[in-house]
Amino acid sequence: MTPPFSLSGLLRLRRVEEDQRALELNSARDHEAIGAARSRRVRSELAASNVDPVSHASLASIAATRASTTELLSELSELEAIAAAHVEVAVVAHAEAHRRTLGLEKLEGRFDAEQAAEENKSEQLVLDDLSARAWHLAHPEETK
Repeated sequence: MTPPFSLSGLLRLRRVEEDQRALELNSARDHEAIGAARSRRVRSELAASNVDPVSHASLASIAATRASTTELLSELSELEAIAAAHVEVAVVAHAEAHRRTLGLEKLEGRFDAEQAAEENKSEQLVLDDLSARAWHLAHPEETK
């Protein structure tokens, strides 16, 4: 029986970590997409609203609404920038986790290849021994 890969526990942990980072990346991208959709919706609603002032009071109301809308759009832009920054951090974290997992996977691949070569070598020795015994049993006069 061949010994197991000695770093298999660490490899499992690294794979779990990579999966966790992938989930975090997907979540950050989802938040970014939701924020962008919200901004687009607000901008399209604002572009669609076309109110003509009919009095001084309605003009003042429109001006106040536009000022608060400008502030809202500014806040939405800041939230989009924060979401984009979170995505960048998540991309870097996922890439680092993947790099560390990949290194261990390559070691495991080499280990598996070496184990397969050793098993093939052992099997070939057994087959050679069996073949030699069979030949000696079939040709007893030639071995003397």
